[in-house]
Parts: sequence; structure tokens; C-alpha cells
Amino acid sequence: MTKSTRAKSVVRYAAAPLGILLSGVLVLVASQAAFTAQTSTGSNSWSTGTIDLTNDHEGKAVFAVDKLAPNTGDSKDVVVTYTGDYPSDIRLFATSPVEPTGPLAQNITLTVQRGTGSGASFTPDQNARWTGTLAAFDAVGSYANGVLGYQTPGSVAKTFRIAYDFSPTGDTSGLMGKNTGVTFTWAAETTS
Repeated sequence: MTKSTRAKSVVRYAAAPLGILLSGVLVLVASQAAFTAQTSTGSNSWSTGTIDLTNDHEGKAVFAVDKLAPNTGDSKDVVVTYTGDYPSDIRLFATSPVEPTGPLAQNITLTVQRGTGSGASFTPDQNARWTGTLAAFDAVGSYANGVLGYQTPGSVAKTFRIAYDFSPTGDTSGLMGKNTGVTFTWAAETTS
């Protein structure tokens, strides 16, 4: 085989891969030269708001009465504060009852008024009063049947004046040595 035959043979076998390589380069250069356009929105994101409900007796008893005697009573104010990003419905109900149907619970009368201010500046809301025995209040044991509900479009503080009266009638000997109790609980649920 002569040099020229060998050179022709190398060129013939190299021509096909070289042609493929050159056509790839031409396609690449041609695709980079095409007109292009695109458009995008701004960065999208989602987040939720919050609601919070607190009271000025958080974790503390409103009443802790030892040696309760007939014909006694007292009242105290509890300020409940709602802060939130949503309109909400707030209700009062009983949790953690102690001897809820016992004779002492049946002889203590509760009166709860909702209003604004506290102490001497307390102003009750119209038609915002609940009265009944402690036993009856203990039966109000969930948000669904809560009492003194109110709706708020945003942050607000409400005062709940809670009063008890222990004035049993008749033979009171069956009330000696008894105990009863309840936790006052408020809950908020968003309305929209």
C-alpha cells in the first residue's frame, strides 16, 4: 500500500466521524443564535396568621376558699385578652370539675357577667349574664355549649366578673366536709 492510498483510506474513514462532529457544532451554533423570550412572576409564598387567648389569672385559681361557711360569697374579675389575625368567636365553659353533681356544687350559685373595665370601672355588656348553680355550670363542659360567647373582628380584651354565693337552705349538715371545684376555661375559634 502506498502512502497516497493509505492517506486516502484514513481520510475516507475519518470523514464520517468528522462530518458528524461538524454538523453537531453547526446545530449548536445555530441554536444559540435563535431568538428567545421568557417571563416569570415574582416569588410566590403562603403563610398563616395566628390567634392567641390569655387571661390575667393564667394558671391561678380565681377562688381558693377553705372553710366555706353558709351565707358567704365573693366576686372577682378575670380579664380575657384575644389577639389575632382572624375574626373569632370566644366562649366560656367548665373544665376539670371536682364533685360536679355533689351537694356542695348544687348549693353554690355562680353569676358571671361579661363586660369591660374592672373593679369600680366595670361596665357589663347588655344581655351578657349567666346565673346558675356550680353544678349547672359544670355541665357546660365544652366550647360547643359554652356561655357568654362574643365575636371579635380583631384584638380585644373582655372582663368576666365571676361571683359566687353560698346560701344553702334547710338542713346543712350534709354539706359539712364536702368539696367541689371547677376550672374556668375560654376558647376562641375563627369564624372565617
